[in-house]
Amino acid sequence: MRPVFCCLIGRGLLVALLLSVSLRAATAAEPYLIGRGKIDITGPAVGVKMLGYVRPDQITEGIHLRQYARAFVVVDPASERRLAIVNTDLMSVTHSLVLAVLDKVNERAPGLYKLDNVVIAATHSHAVPGGYWHYGADSPIGTPFHPEHFDALASGIATAIFNAHKDLQPGRIRINAGPVEGAAAQRSRVAYRRNPEEERKRYATDTDVDMTLLRFDTAAGPIGLLNWFPVHPTSMSFNNKLISGDNKGYAEYACERALTAGGKVKTPFVAAFAQANCGDVTPNLTLDARGPGADEFESTQIIGERQSAAAQRLFAQATEELSGAVDSRQSYVDFAHVKVSDEFTHAGEQYTAPAAYGYSFGAGSTEDGGGLPIFREGMTRREPLIDRIAKTIVPLPAPTDELRRLHSPKPILLSVGLSQPPALPNVLPVSVVRIGQLAIVAGPAEFTTMSGRRFRDAVIKALPGVKYVAVAGYANDYAGYVATREEYGVQNYEGAATLFGPWTQAAYQQEFARLAADIAAGRPSETHEKPVEMRGNVRPTPLAAVDKPPESGKFGDVVEDAKPEYEKGAHATASFVSGNPQNGYRPDRQFAVIERKTGDAWKPVAVDGDWEVKIRWKNGVATIEWAIPADAKPGEYRIAHHGVSKTDADTELQEFDAMSRTFRVD
Repeated sequence: MRPVFCCLIGRGLLVALLLSVSLRAATAAEPYLIGRGKIDITGPAVGVKMLGYVRPDQITEGIHLRQYARAFVVVDPASERRLAIVNTDLMSVTHSLVLAVLDKVNERAPGLYKLDNVVIAATHSHAVPGGYWHYGADSPIGTPFHPEHFDALASGIATAIFNAHKDLQPGRIRINAGPVEGAAAQRSRVAYRRNPEEERKRYATDTDVDMTLLRFDTAAGPIGLLNWFPVHPTSMSFNNKLISGDNKGYAEYACERALTAGGKVKTPFVAAFAQANCGDVTPNLTLDARGPGADEFESTQIIGERQSAAAQRLFAQATEELSGAVDSRQSYVDFAHVKVSDEFTHAGEQYTAPAAYGYSFGAGSTEDGGGLPIFREGMTRREPLIDRIAKTIVPLPAPTDELRRLHSPKPILLSVGLSQPPALPNVLPVSVVRIGQLAIVAGPAEFTTMSGRRFRDAVIKALPGVKYVAVAGYANDYAGYVATREEYGVQNYEGAATLFGPWTQAAYQQEFARLAADIAAGRPSETHEKPVEMRGNVRPTPLAAVDKPPESGKFGDVVEDAKPEYEKGAHATASFVSGNPQNGYRPDRQFAVIERKTGDAWKPVAVDGDWEVKIRWKNGVATIEWAIPADAKPGEYRIAHHGVSKTDADTELQEFDAMSRTFRVD
């Protein structure tokens, strides 16, 4: 044991020494230490139920855009306080995932990153695999729990944080804010218009159109950007079965490519497009689950490109520097039992209630697709038939009369907060962090437009010196929507998915204001609640695919070859006998490469994860499609497939390479 113990002490001393040197350097030259990291966290490409639309037959079949964790670490040299912010291309994160990430981070950077100074948020893409949720595992509101996926996510996010930690260097952070044109629309206007007229008159639009952006610069040049803008990543429809970061993922992809093209910025450059108060905000501008493109891929690209273009403009024009302290507060709050004061309710003292979904949750957001035909938005009356169906499909404790009273006018569909362990959590993390004149309000929910505006007002009032407030939704856990009391009364989808009753938004506002006031006063924030630890509380379903050997030939054989010639703008395709990529699952495993012949060598020009490339598995065949760009160089190309197979549970994983014929592009 002694050599291991000495090794650990040595590592700790080395970390402390490096930190001390870096802090002195930052104090002498730049106001902060900053670092960035990025890691591939792509989920299982085949056979895993997708999260987002709660559709049981939406099972992954392949990859279009890959998923990433993008991390930034900021350290204040004066106080040695630090903050880690991670943006993930996930539908949501959970408390259990955050705990697993911190366990792994602290193996490599002991004691530096904790619950109160780490914000792990999701973009909320609906085109990504589940399997990492403990909540509702194996139920209609969840997915089977795949431990390999959970562990890969925890390791990947932890590595992104640690890489940002290792990258720490003296630098400056600039902030800018400005509009994103034509990227979002209000999808619940009837509910939004229930907010007080005098409040609505303060704003020119019914959604927040501004993006708030941070630019990170070192002596060597820019290293990254992080922004917040509210729009649902539901450009990819409920019929899609390819992994994609949706419009946020495309924005990240396009922005990183644009800014690194021609050596404009230092590489690797990390562009994180984080989510804000998008609860009632859709990218489907026609408000009928379509648009603005001809199909879901074009719509994803259009909405993503509009965000990317705005970010590049704000990045180029950012001049105002953040200056001042780095600080953070986090508290766990039992939202099943919050006493909310009149200051935030304007209706006397009120209480929240244990989590429950209303009938209209089953209707989904009609503007984004999904939902079941027996439900509709605006349902406020109980229907015995629906109650019986709900109890049969999702066996949960029956709501009590008191629960119904506290949630009124919501008719309760699913009392998810009454089960043990809860199907969704009642005890949740809320955070406020500060970097100079910026405050970030981080919470585990889908906040509506007006909810976010009220949070900003409360934090600016409680925290002198703050000029900007970014609302970071889907952060550190997940528990439905947060609509204002007025919006809740309509019981549209967003109100029905507001879990803790009509005073949910006021309760969040009260807690954010409390944390902001604690930062202002320099005092710790109290937390008396402990969230449920879900790890170990669910039955795991391992990824365990076994491939059927081909009846003739072998894995990698060409099923349908590429054509001999293609024009630019055409789609080159090739299909191969292949195995299930669940075998030997690894997030960064590359399955498709487009190669161009240069001299006597073949060099990659695109891979799966690039916008032009799609790979899909079906019935033991992998089909790779390359949309040939208009600027493709004329020459000889081929499509390569790097596959895996496992024909028996006891055999070793087999890797194979397959190639299409050589084809000409002119």
